[in-house]
Amino acid sequence: MDRFIENCGTMAELKNELRRALRKQRREQDELAARAGSAAVCERVIALPEYPGAELILAYMAAKGEVDVSYIVDDAMKRQKKIAFPLCAENGGLRLMVPNTTDSFKLGAYGIMEPDIDDSVEVDASELDLIIVPAVAYMRDCSRLGQGGGYYDRLLVKTSAFTVGVGYDFQLIDWLPVEPHDRPLNCVALPSELIRR
Repeated sequence: MDRFIENCGTMAELKNELRRALRKQRREQDELAARAGSAAVCERVIALPEYPGAELILAYMAAKGEVDVSYIVDDAMKRQKKIAFPLCAENGGLRLMVPNTTDSFKLGAYGIMEPDIDDSVEVDASELDLIIVPAVAYMRDCSRLGQGGGYYDRLLVKTSAFTVGVGYDFQLIDWLPVEPHDRPLNCVALPSELIRR
């Protein structure tokens, strides 16, 4: 960590260097280990006391190397919960869409599957009960380093939903460059542990 701090002059440079290093580590994971880690994380989220009562959950479609939360999506659908997925909007925000079917997706701007707006129902952030938040890194105080677009930062100020970050064990680090607009999560689920604030 000291090497990152010494080599980066500004907060933005430091965040970008951390993102680059951790994304590389995430992409280079063994596929079986990543699958096992994702399954363990999903089990921790489903075991949360806040999960059974959550009627509307915001999930996401995993990009390469991210924790795959499809097991949570499948479980939630079996329990008759509604699942929303984020859609990047032109104004830098997220539109929250509940697809009508499992086929109501198409390839989005970042190479990630997104809900097809013509075959989905839009919901408001205030309606969400639980949000599964992807990130590049976390700290034990449940601070997070996001992807850099600020999409989730803008979303989290609009909702009182319970927030759970998901990641692999190596994504938990000792220090992150936190700024005033960075909102900590309620908890972080990792393969080896659940951290609550």
